[in-house]
Amino acid sequence: MGDVVGIYSLTLFVVAVLLAAVSMIRAQVLQRRQRMLQSLERCYVSILNRRLLEGEHAECQFPLIERRSSRLVLATVVARMGSVTYGYDRRVLAEVVHRYALDSLLLERAELSRGMRRVQWLHTLALVDCSDYIYERMTRRFGRSHNRYMSLCVTLAALNHTPERCIAILAERPRLSTFDLAEVLMMLKRGLIPVAYQPLLRAEQTNVRLLGLCIVRYFGVTEAEEDIVAAIAAEDREVADAALFTLCALRLRLDREQVREAARRMSAGERRAWYRHLASEGYSAQTIAHILPEADRRQMCDYVEQTVASYKRCLTN
Repeated sequence: MGDVVGIYSLTLFVVAVLLAAVSMIRAQVLQRRQRMLQSLERCYVSILNRRLLEGEHAECQFPLIERRSSRLVLATVVARMGSVTYGYDRRVLAEVVHRYALDSLLLERAELSRGMRRVQWLHTLALVDCSDYIYERMTRRFGRSHNRYMSLCVTLAALNHTPERCIAILAERPRLSTFDLAEVLMMLKRGLIPVAYQPLLRAEQTNVRLLGLCIVRYFGVTEAEEDIVAAIAAEDREVADAALFTLCALRLRLDREQVREAARRMSAGERRAWYRHLASEGYSAQTIAHILPEADRRQMCDYVEQTVASYKRCLTN
C-alpha cells in the first residue's frame, strides 16, 4: 500500500513539475513574441513617419511584411497614426492599406473573433481607408447589429468612407452617447468633419445638435452663445442638458430665464449635481443663488456656499 501511495505521489510531483515547466516556457515565448511585435511596431511607425514627411511617392519597405502577424501590426499602426495626425495626406496611408490588403485582413479577423475582440478589430477597420467592397461587406455583416459598440464602429467607418455625408450619416444613426460623440469628435481632429458649428447647432436631428455642442465646448466658441441659449429651451431633454453644461463650460452668463426654467425642470438630485458642476467651473455662490428656484432658495443657499468654498478655484463670475 505504501508503495502505491509513493508511486502516486511521485507521479503527481512529476506532472506538476512538467506543467510548471511548460507554463514557464510558454510565458517566455509569449514575452519574446510581444517584444518582437513591439520592436516591429516602432519600426513601422518610423517608416510611416518618414513617408508622411517625404510625400506620396517616397519609397518604403516594411520588414517581415509577408507574415500575417506583421500585417496586423502594420494595420494597427496605420489606424493609430491616422487617428492622431491632423492635416496629413490621406493618400499615403490609403496606399499602404490597399497595397497590403490590410482592410481585408482586419475584416477577416473581425469575422473570426467574438465579443470585445471583434469590436477592437472593427474599430481598427473603421479608422483606415478601406475599399468600397470591404466597406459594403462590413455594413452587410455588422450594420444591423444591436450591439452599440459595433453600431458605433459602423458609424465611424461610414464617416471615414464618405465624410461628405457626415451630417446625413449622424442623422440616420441611433442616439449617440457622450462617449460615442467623443469618438466622432476624433474624426473632426483628422479633418474629416466640418468645423462649422452653426448648421450643426440649428439642425433638427439630435445627434447633429449634440455634435455641434461638442465642437463648441472643445474649441471654446463663445460666439455661439445665442445658439447655446436657444438649445437650452429645446424640447429634447438631452439636447437641453448638453446645452446647459456647454454654457457652464464656457463660463458664460447664467442669469437668464432659459437657465432658470431648465433648473426648475430638474429633480432635486440633478440640481445638486448641477450646482456642484457650477462650483467646479468657478461660478460664485452669489451667481448661483440668482438662478435658484424660489422653493429651493432658502434650503440651498447654505449648500451652495459650502460647495463653492470646497472648490479651490478662482471665481470667474
